[in-house]
Amino acid sequence: MSVPLNALFGPGKKALAAATFLSGLSVTVPTAYAATSATTEPTKHRAHAARTEVEAGKESISVTGTHHQPGGGMMRAETASRAVQTVTQNYIEMQSPTSSPLDLIANLPSVNITTPDPSGNEGGSMQSRGLYDNDIGIMLNGMPIANGGTSSASNFVQNYIDSNNISAESMSPGSISVEDPVTSAGAGALSITTRAPSKKFGGLVSGSYGSFNRTRGFIRVDSGEIGHTGITSYASFSNTHSDAWRGSGDSDRKHMDFRAQKLIGNRSSIDLFAGYNHSHYYLNRYPTLANFQNDKHGRPVSTPLSYNAQFSATSPSSYYGVHGTDKDQFYISMPMKFALNNTFTLNISPYYERSDITLNSASRLQEGYTYAGSALQRVDLNGDGKISTATRAAVSTNSMSVTQQGGVVAALGWHSENNDGQIGYWHEEYRYSLKTPMSKMNQTTGAQPSDTDKSSYYRTTSGSIYNSVDYLGSYSLNSGFLEDTVHLLNRKMNITAGIKVTSMTLEGQDYLPSTASHTNHTYVSPTPRFSWSYNFAPHHQLYINAEGDFRAPSPINMISRYSTSTGKMTTSGAGAKPQYSIKEELGYRYSDDLFLADISFFNMNVSNRLLSVNMFSNDVQVSQTINAGGETIRGVDVMLSTRPLFHRFSPYFAFEYLHTTMDNNLQTTADDGSVDYLRTKGKTAVMSPKFSGSVGLTYNEGPFFMNASVHYTSKQASSFMNDQYMPSYFSDSLTLGYHLPKFFIAQSPTFKLNFTNLTSQYKLGGVYYFSNNARATTGVYGHKIGADTAPTYYIMPPFAMMGTLSTSF
Repeated sequence: MSVPLNALFGPGKKALAAATFLSGLSVTVPTAYAATSATTEPTKHRAHAARTEVEAGKESISVTGTHHQPGGGMMRAETASRAVQTVTQNYIEMQSPTSSPLDLIANLPSVNITTPDPSGNEGGSMQSRGLYDNDIGIMLNGMPIANGGTSSASNFVQNYIDSNNISAESMSPGSISVEDPVTSAGAGALSITTRAPSKKFGGLVSGSYGSFNRTRGFIRVDSGEIGHTGITSYASFSNTHSDAWRGSGDSDRKHMDFRAQKLIGNRSSIDLFAGYNHSHYYLNRYPTLANFQNDKHGRPVSTPLSYNAQFSATSPSSYYGVHGTDKDQFYISMPMKFALNNTFTLNISPYYERSDITLNSASRLQEGYTYAGSALQRVDLNGDGKISTATRAAVSTNSMSVTQQGGVVAALGWHSENNDGQIGYWHEEYRYSLKTPMSKMNQTTGAQPSDTDKSSYYRTTSGSIYNSVDYLGSYSLNSGFLEDTVHLLNRKMNITAGIKVTSMTLEGQDYLPSTASHTNHTYVSPTPRFSWSYNFAPHHQLYINAEGDFRAPSPINMISRYSTSTGKMTTSGAGAKPQYSIKEELGYRYSDDLFLADISFFNMNVSNRLLSVNMFSNDVQVSQTINAGGETIRGVDVMLSTRPLFHRFSPYFAFEYLHTTMDNNLQTTADDGSVDYLRTKGKTAVMSPKFSGSVGLTYNEGPFFMNASVHYTSKQASSFMNDQYMPSYFSDSLTLGYHLPKFFIAQSPTFKLNFTNLTSQYKLGGVYYFSNNARATTGVYGHKIGADTAPTYYIMPPFAMMGTLSTSF
């Protein structure tokens, strides 16, 4: 079947019609990365998967493989001595092709996922076991994403991979492997593995159309083995476009993936993975609880829930068009494994990534009140050669950041009959620069100049560019690790002990003339770990895991920022200490040819909890990163599933009970300027729902397949004083699909429909910004403490549908 590329990727109406029922299914080829994982299915099922790959020898429809997958791929049999929760390619292929990596793990028991739009273009947020984005490491083929630098990897992970190229996603809540190149992983890590190249030439072509004028085209070509070199590769390209589901504007995403693999004998390999992503979308407002409830019930709102469609020079930041966001990201990694002899192996994994991000905004400034840092700058806003306090103008404020992160992990491993271990080293360099030049903009239309158009930059009367922020943050990280595992009782019992020692040197440089400063901090932290597992009977396993974790303050939070209209501080540079966590886990697993169960009890004690809170300085609210004392987290995760019942039904069930408490009162500033404390000791931690759970079902009947799921999240506190809660909510999804007969070169034509929010609930879907106290209160020392800025929330996207058609060739 021949499909013109302009029909797949063109933006016009013809392209929309041509793409109306298109989507994609990836191939079933195990990946080299998965082969190194300690979490695999029993030998019987691994052998079946291997035979399937060999017999196919080319692109295949692995959705049919759900006949062998627990819960239709929503769960995998694991053997590691810690909790691991995985979704496999069989489940991933049934979901919408615009699903982000966060969407795909939304039904795991240990996470609560919030995504703000159906297109999968905007970043979301995630919580795990009472901790938030900044405490969750994310890795792609072993390469860290946004490790300890930016606000969180949840805002960027959707830019790193197309769902068509994902073979598995594994969440290890509360735990990481000793060699994982991540810090800031108190809540564990999400590991994304891409599919390996096929050994035969072929590919996949798909396209999609759905709600909100959403279109997507995808094409992937596998080279097969190149000559007799043992080298295989693939390259893919996708384009996604969508109108905003609320407010004005649209979003666009262009993405490329490339992977090449060289197998050297049976035990050595070189793997290269690279990608590029460009995305553009418009930010939207996040309402307070009162505003949302008023809008839901038809009452007047104090602030509209969406930005205005028309520009007003007197309120430029209310116009949607000034809130465009552009992201360009390039990344590359090359894991290499060399078998030195029958005992020793050498693993070397270098990686590099660069992100160029522009966050557009606008403000209204007054001549004579234009500050850079704490100093007043003389800026002629209207170009008449005079400075007059009667002159006001709408000003474009484009925050331009460049992030570069690169490193290498090297480890020498050994293997013998009853012993496995490794010793290694990890080095990483991180650099983040942020500039916000103030630029001229059209006072009638709100049109903004290019962020790199220096001729549009405002300049002071001395000729210098008028920047509101000019900052460089960086760190240099060195880490050594050692781990050894002893196998006893014919490998039924395994004992592992290890340690990782990490040194981080953080530096920050503020270049604004009035606040120029340099900061430097070095932190050294050991993080020991111990695990034990025992297969005490056929199909039964017990395990214990204990480890430490630390998170240093981000170098981005070391800068103090100031209002451009008053010169007063708005964000305080952090003098906080690293956060440290001690975690214990007790688990039980059962796995046979029909039923799987995985239960894990966990306990976590966090000290020097790093949080961003609001305080007051000179009567101005200041966001500050502080150590908020300790936090205690306890709970249990449960996962249950079966392999297909009656060769058709594959049910899945997941549940989490979570109990979190803050161990200290939270420091704040009282109304009279004195230091006081909020009575937060014993309160529930914010964004920590006590109950959450999912129910899923996969059904196969000949060429027809179906997957449905419902997820529940109980109410969660959105303020440290627990004086405001986000209500509980349900989310749901449904997939209906059909495999069509082969036609010409179309090996696997497949049609599917994906639905989300089937009941079109108008509800809140997550906490966007939490606050200290939503209502006025009295502090520990008796001082009056006014209400903090109200918490704000994500809105759950409404009903959305996507029709898809795809085929391998």
